[in-house]
This record gives sequence, structure tokens and C-alpha cells, in this order.
Amino acid sequence: MRERALVLGPANLVGILTQPDPEVARAGAPAFVMLNSGILHRVGASRTHVQLARALAEEGFTSLRFDFSGIGDSEVRRDSMPIEERFVQESVEAMDYLASSIGASTFIIGGLCSGADGGFFTALADERIVGLWQIDAFCYRTPGYFRRRYLPKLVDPKAWAHSIKVRVQPDEELEGRDAEQFVKPEYRRVFPPREVVGEGLGKLLDRGVSLYFFFTGGLEEYNYAEQHFETFPELDLEHRATLRFEPESTHMVTGLDHQKVLLSDILSWVKQIVPGKPEPVGT
Repeated sequence: MRERALVLGPANLVGILTQPDPEVARAGAPAFVMLNSGILHRVGASRTHVQLARALAEEGFTSLRFDFSGIGDSEVRRDSMPIEERFVQESVEAMDYLASSIGASTFIIGGLCSGADGGFFTALADERIVGLWQIDAFCYRTPGYFRRRYLPKLVDPKAWAHSIKVRVQPDEELEGRDAEQFVKPEYRRVFPPREVVGEGLGKLLDRGVSLYFFFTGGLEEYNYAEQHFETFPELDLEHRATLRFEPESTHMVTGLDHQKVLLSDILSWVKQIVPGKPEPVGT
């Protein structure tokens, strides 16, 4: 395995290219591109990108993990391009770099949370992408979600007691104080309408893009394994995509056991896209 730091594209994005040893490199295989989540830099949440890149190299795959502009070691952009457009453009620039430097012609892209979002929109914009992996992707509450979330509370006396208490008993610590001083700024991820995401997933499936979803219990909007399938019944995702739900995992996949499951899953999935064993280039 070989790793080297590099600077790519007009925005001077900093990344790490991880390549397999020549004797196991898969000639013509898609290259992996790993996208930032929020303000996390290229190592990924819980160093997932580092672990994944090195595991992929052992299986013969090249990967690039890089920092979007203004994150990690990459320079801040000087223009006013909206963040959604910037993510797509810079992801395309990363793929262009791989195309020109190592001859990659197809790509597998993805990430966690906003990285999953960026991967989705980039896959729609660039037909060189043949695989999309998403950790806690866009998701939507279904009747099954509401049943699992609220029915247990309807028969729980403690839940009823707490509900009554917070409605009739004022918080003494807040009495007489200016409530504005307790307002905390927060980031809220905005999901597009369900129809928009469904249409996009349909386009990717029709194009032959392979999809992998990993959902965690840390995503408030998701609480059972089949939820994504039931959200888009028209797409038959159950038979056309790979999905795993880990209810005990945090959103950042901090547990070592959950990290192992994620890495094993992605490796198994990508080897379905590119069957066969690593072989020396030219054999």
C-alpha cells in the first residue's frame, strides 16, 4: 500500500491518495472518493475514511479522501458559489484528478451525513459514478416509524407522568430570566422533499448505479431496518440496493464493533460491483 499527500484542482484541495501494491491492484477498477461530513476533515468520523482507504488498498482498490474548500487543509474559496454547488464541483474535480493521474474512468463515491448528501447529488451530475455509499442518508418518517416511536409511550405510565409534569410545572431556573439568552445556535440538515430524492434514486438505479445504505440509531428520523424500503416502495429498493441498520450505533459510528461492521459491509458490497480477486496488473 502507498499513500501520498497531494493538492488538486483549481481550488487547491488537499487530499490523501491511497493506492494498492502493484501485485494486488485491480486494473480498470473504479476508484473510491470519500467526502467530508460537515466540518470534519478527510480522516472521516472516527477515522473511518482512513480505515476504509487502507482496507480497500489491501483488496486492490485506489481511493482518495480529500478536504472540501475551507475544511481541514484546503484553502477557502474566493467566490460566492453556494455550498451545494461547491460540493458537487469539487467532487467532480477530485474525480477529474484521478482520471488524469491514474487513468480512472469510473468511481464509487460517498460519505456520512452531508458527505452522503454530496455523494448523492454528485452521482446524479456525473455518469462516471457507478457506486454510491451513504451513511445516514436522506430519510423520511413513515407510518412504521411513528408506530415504533409513539405506541410504546402510550402505554408507559412514566411517559404520561413526565408529559404532564413538563406542562404544569414551570422550570424554576428559567423564571424571571430573559429566555433569549438560552437560545443556542444549531445546525439543521435540510432534507429535500421525498419526491425529489425518490426521483433521484430512481435515475441512479436506472443508470445501473449500485447503492449501499448504512443507517444508525443516532439518526433521529430512522428507527427500523425497512424504513428506507417503505419510504420508496415504487423503487423496490429491497431487491435493488444493499442496506444495513445498526440501531445501537451512534451517528458518528464511534463504536469499534459498528466500525468493523461498516467496513466489512462496504468491502463486500464493492466486491460485488467488481467481482474477482486482486491480481497483478497486466496478468
